[in-house]
Amino acid sequence: MTKVNEAAASVGLWRRLRHEFVTPESIYGTIIVSALIVLIEDGDTDFDMITSVSVTVFVFWIAHVFAATVATHGRRNGVEIPVGEALARAVRHAAGLPVSAILPILVLTLGASGVLPERLAYQLALLVSVLLLAGLGTLAFAERGARWYASIAGGLATGLVGLAVIMLKVILH
Repeated sequence: MTKVNEAAASVGLWRRLRHEFVTPESIYGTIIVSALIVLIEDGDTDFDMITSVSVTVFVFWIAHVFAATVATHGRRNGVEIPVGEALARAVRHAAGLPVSAILPILVLTLGASGVLPERLAYQLALLVSVLLLAGLGTLAFAERGARWYASIAGGLATGLVGLAVIMLKVILH
């Protein structure tokens, strides 16, 4: 592969990551998962937390897919969108919601299985969520053409704003 093709492939991968993973659903899913971990933590085991987070994220995902399917199917700008196509679009569009739960749940699994102390697993799962938000922010800034240091600063700001939103969600719940 030539240098030009390698550069094009890396840009293609970067854009694909951005468009596949930096979505409102993945950001919202990360915030939901974090808030659930904070709210559920008091007195529950990591296994209980994994179950609660998984079920809640699944229900939110189903609700999002249902809402997007109903809202999308039908005639749009003179084009008929069959319910099957609307459902496929909704599933693709909502994929970020369950994907955002994978890493925090894996960390909680380390606590539930005894690999890590449960309290540490809980804290690391929250840290992973904030780092995910920072990573999503970094990708978003980078795709907009920001320099590497501005992308990282934007990612850090995204992580901090995400942390504030998580705390607001917990306080107002």
